[in-house]
Amino acid sequence: MNRPTSSDHSLVPQLTVAICTRNPRTDYLARVLHALSQQTLPLPDWELVLIDSASDRPLTADPARAAGLGCRLIRLEISGLVRARFAAIAAAAAPVLLFLDDDNVPAPDFLATGLELGRQWPALGCWASACILPECETPPPRSVVENLGRMACCDFPSDRWSNTLDVVPPGAGLFVRTAIALHYASFAENDPRRQLLGETGDRFFRGDDTDLVFFIVKQDYGAGQFRALKLTHLMPTRRLTEENVVKLAKASAGSAVVVNYIWGVAPRQESRLDWLIYQLKALRFRGLSRRVARAHREGEGEARELIRSLNLEPRT
Repeated sequence: MNRPTSSDHSLVPQLTVAICTRNPRTDYLARVLHALSQQTLPLPDWELVLIDSASDRPLTADPARAAGLGCRLIRLEISGLVRARFAAIAAAAAPVLLFLDDDNVPAPDFLATGLELGRQWPALGCWASACILPECETPPPRSVVENLGRMACCDFPSDRWSNTLDVVPPGAGLFVRTAIALHYASFAENDPRRQLLGETGDRFFRGDDTDLVFFIVKQDYGAGQFRALKLTHLMPTRRLTEENVVKLAKASAGSAVVVNYIWGVAPRQESRLDWLIYQLKALRFRGLSRRVARAHREGEGEARELIRSLNLEPRT
């Protein structure tokens, strides 16, 4: 294959692609790296950073080399998506940083289109795909298909952007201006409350993407999602279950309470009227919908208890 040549002979890349991973599926990671090797953006114009978030078996650069890619490999001895992303931000040498998950397969023009959108939309601090389609290892039940949006899949009919938190792109395939990401890291890295966000080896939580977008909007930048950015989300069979949908619903609800509290919105305690309204609504639900409603309530309750037990202080 004839690779595209760079239009700029400078050694400084335009884009840093960071894959934060822990115990990745080797076939999925190989798909992602192969897709990166097929990008229309010339290789000299971007760099690859692989963050190993305390994988049980330390990763090597061999999968990247097999795809014809150079990469910088950074090994962390403590797991956690938030820590991994801070490491990626610190390592980025380019003015734009792309967070790509180890199961995200980008279209051939993904990198080039992302950079062009950043040039066209200087008011945006971050932007991502409005079309993240699942590729399921096995056909999921209909109840799970209806909840794939909880798994960072989306298919919005048009481009969307906002500077008022109406648009909160997922972290999958998220472009961020590196200067803003560095500002966020200096603001958040030593804040112990933010270590509660994101997934670790022994705790499943979310909210790290939302926290970053909150910060970006507070800096008077916007966030956007664009259909021109095409991404395929590889979905293993183990995730295509009702149990995983319930797990995600609980984590999302609890994380939202914690993120809002960090940003100064105290959680409202459940009243007897709230409990009664929940019971009445639950009577209308059946099957997975009832389990999801229960998970939302449990997640919010556990988050309120976590805030009390750790005596977390809101952001002032």
